[in-house]
Amino acid sequence: MSVDSVIDPALLPEGNLLYQNDFPIRWGDMDALGHVNNTVYFRYFEQIRLEWYLQSGFAPLGSDGETILIVDNHAEYLKPVVYPMHVTIRMGGHSPGRSSFISTYTLTVDDVLYTRGSSRVVWVDTRAGKSIALPESVRAMMQQSEEKRGE
Repeated sequence: MSVDSVIDPALLPEGNLLYQNDFPIRWGDMDALGHVNNTVYFRYFEQIRLEWYLQSGFAPLGSDGETILIVDNHAEYLKPVVYPMHVTIRMGGHSPGRSSFISTYTLTVDDVLYTRGSSRVVWVDTRAGKSIALPESVRAMMQQSEEKRGE
């Protein structure tokens, strides 16, 4: 899904807004305490990240010897998410390095922020087992973000 053109800045992830999607919470996502289990948020972030990756024109993971890996994951749980909510997850990106960038996330329900997250995404050559240079197209996405912040 493409990104909205007008969004309250408080609901946006850090960096350049790259992708967003909406989906319903599943009953099975909840834990014994009656809210979405903390580990499930990382699956939500993963889903959005993979949708962005494919929508950006990269080959499916594991299909060509190049892939992305997550080397660091964080989440800040601001409000509990419970069934039957419908969530919007947005993904941003910033701080490109030689082989990685910071991917950020917000999870909202009805324009209320429930969760923030971040990951360090690293590009890897699976054959060599080493990180490789960040694709120029991804670097360009992040530089647009840096230029906007400098204005």
